[in-house]
Amino acid sequence: MAYRKLLVDNLACNRRFHLCFDDQDPKEENVEIRCKHCDAVIFSKSLHPPVKFARDENLVTLLQLSDNRTRNCQFKDHYPQTE
Repeated sequence: MAYRKLLVDNLACNRRFHLCFDDQDPKEENVEIRCKHCDAVIFSKSLHPPVKFARDENLVTLLQLSDNRTRNCQFKDHYPQTE
């Protein structure tokens, strides 16, 4: 068992997603992880072991970004506008 961790930084909503997988698991045809906040695809690979969503956090600095980056965010503000 070789546990692997992936970091995916979303530069649109300033979140960092922690994903994990076992690289000895059988590969699946399509692996996709969606954001729990907006349902946007944050990770997608073909012929890859299953990936699990571990956690997410606010991205507080842009100085040390991960190699995996996205700008895909579909969050919609449902609060009424104030005058």
